[in-house]
Amino acid sequence: MVQLKFDHIIHYIKHIDEFEYPGEVMKLSPGGLHNRYGTYNKLVYTDLAYIEIIGVNDEEKLKKVIKSNEGRVSFVAKIVQDNFEQGFKAIALRTNDLDKLKDEFEAKGLDVVGPIEMGRENKKGEQTSWRLLYLNQPDAKLKPPFFIEWNKSEEERVEALENRFQPQFKIKAIEIQTTQQALVVNQWRDWFGMEVVSENEEITTLKLPDEAIEYRIQSGRKDKYAIVIQDTTAETPYHIVTRGGAYHFEP
Repeated sequence: MVQLKFDHIIHYIKHIDEFEYPGEVMKLSPGGLHNRYGTYNKLVYTDLAYIEIIGVNDEEKLKKVIKSNEGRVSFVAKIVQDNFEQGFKAIALRTNDLDKLKDEFEAKGLDVVGPIEMGRENKKGEQTSWRLLYLNQPDAKLKPPFFIEWNKSEEERVEALENRFQPQFKIKAIEIQTTQQALVVNQWRDWFGMEVVSENEEITTLKLPDEAIEYRIQSGRKDKYAIVIQDTTAETPYHIVTRGGAYHFEP
């Protein structure tokens, strides 16, 4: 299977221009506008794995775009579906061959939307571009990951973004609560080639081949994501719940 890596998790926040993490524990970098969706963002880089803080600057455009074939499966659709409730909305996995990944999904009988050309523009007018691929799973209670291919290599992106990295932090795990635990585990193993790291009655931990980040899938009354971050400067675990998002920090 085409290699997949964790790319980012999306945290929807209202009025992101006013947002800082409690104690400014992590620093936000400027992002840009997604003119296509009526959204804009700020970014929290640990390395090439990052947290995207996303806000809405044109609610009418957003509500209109999610009625399209592309928009209804997009990451922004979850914002409207959740009635603009703040919190984590989706995760993205990175690949360097989106076309081949599409072929592999279709060979498994999955319906996909894309690839879709995307981009954002920062305040200096500089453009960043990428392509997206979505699984068409309208009945899924937990929004599955979507897939991204950047227009630059990982080496080029590291060179461009390294000054924004916060090396004391490393994304260690994504926690997934779902009302359909067994189904999600089986789908993610089959669709994405994930491997079982550990399993008990409460939680199944998966990971992608050749990647350290874990996906801890457990049963819950509500479908939602949380994030676990290693903080090399910490001596004990600590937790932050802010704007609907749960952040768990481990030494």
